[in-house]
Amino acid sequence: MAGIFLFNPPGPDNKGFTREGRCTQEAGVWATLWPPVTLATAASFLEKDGHTLIVTDFPALGLSLASLKDAVTKNRPDFAIWNTGTPTLISDIAIAETIKSVSPETITAVMGTHVSVLPAQALSGGSIDLVIRGEPELTIRKICSCSKKEFPDIPGISFRDKNGNIIHNPDSDFMGPETIPFPAWHHLDITPYKLPLKNRPFLIVAPLRGCPFPCSFCTAGIYYGKKLRKRPVNNVIEEILNNRIKYNVNDFFIWADTFTADSEYVKEFCSELLSRNIKTSWTCNSRVDTVDGEMLELMKKAGMWMISFGLESGSDEILRRSKKGIRASQSKTAVETAHGLGIRTSGHFIYGLPGETENSMIQTLDFALDLPLDIAQFYAASPFPGTSLYDEATSEGWLTENDSFSQSHAVMELPGLSAKRVDAFRQYSYRKFYLRITAIFRLLKIAGPSATTNILFNVKRFSGWIRDL
Repeated sequence: MAGIFLFNPPGPDNKGFTREGRCTQEAGVWATLWPPVTLATAASFLEKDGHTLIVTDFPALGLSLASLKDAVTKNRPDFAIWNTGTPTLISDIAIAETIKSVSPETITAVMGTHVSVLPAQALSGGSIDLVIRGEPELTIRKICSCSKKEFPDIPGISFRDKNGNIIHNPDSDFMGPETIPFPAWHHLDITPYKLPLKNRPFLIVAPLRGCPFPCSFCTAGIYYGKKLRKRPVNNVIEEILNNRIKYNVNDFFIWADTFTADSEYVKEFCSELLSRNIKTSWTCNSRVDTVDGEMLELMKKAGMWMISFGLESGSDEILRRSKKGIRASQSKTAVETAHGLGIRTSGHFIYGLPGETENSMIQTLDFALDLPLDIAQFYAASPFPGTSLYDEATSEGWLTENDSFSQSHAVMELPGLSAKRVDAFRQYSYRKFYLRITAIFRLLKIAGPSATTNILFNVKRFSGWIRDL
């Protein structure tokens, strides 16, 4: 059996950073990091196989690269496997050199959407031995079961052969939804994970994988594919109950690219919670064209207190060009319906998508201000590799940077709209949205005075009023 080190690496400047599937971003305004469900799910497989595990989320614990180096020096694992993200790609890849400097025999492997699309970029430095492409857990299991540390027949990996040639094995198959195990959270210190606004412990539960929607800016399909895979509802419910008993957690983020993509599945999930009288609290991601009043009311009765919608823009033309497949009127109906039922609402907006202008950004901000949203997040359009937005930005010559870009920093010079202007308007939007009496009042009702003060401080810092000290 092997010694395996799974980790979410320290972020640049030791900032908090989430790297989980399509979500690769700094903790941001809410200073919240998601529990690393991929690492915990992989740990469940590896634990069953009898391996010795160390699983660490360095950003969540506030640990530095020096701590990572010390851990490798002390344990000298057979395998070191970690998450990567486009915004932190350079530092993520460089970690391999640190590991090899103290434990040259350790096999180094990385995963994530960026390296899945551009594995040769990760392998170019020479210190990374393997790139895990796509859904990683089963591939990790197969890698760690190779006693001779030779991997010619494992699907879903890229590596260098003995002659230095980069080899891309065929893609791996996706896991059957009924075979996905409960995440082994006991291998992680879960105390840092606190629910935004309510400051209560929470964990992720992932009932679905795959996203059938074609949004031009999203990397979801790279990791989990485009076909919806649904775990048996009873299995998901048992995971929730297990988490309540084992980890004393009763707040959950129902983790799926679009939890409401299959309305019958959602109704079955909620009905099962209600019929078994399981009183739990949860949030989820959704699309405005996949919910209605009846479904939202059922979800609320089953414990959902907040729902997050990808609204993206107030301009129907930009929504059309980005292949979002919704209209602003649908966004308005969904948010107002949820709000009317007493459900907290979160809206996510993107500035700088193709076709964006000064007027359309103003239209989107006005739209956000007009909606009864409790939370709004404003992002810069980021052309992540593997998306059609990346292909368009590359072919049109819009990119000002080639890697390590993120949704908190615009990198596309659109016709008539500069990246600098997009960044400035994004910062302005945070100030305009949150420094209103109505927004502050809503935060106070959810979070209380102390948490609201901290949130507003972060809003000011991220919107350019207060810089990092």
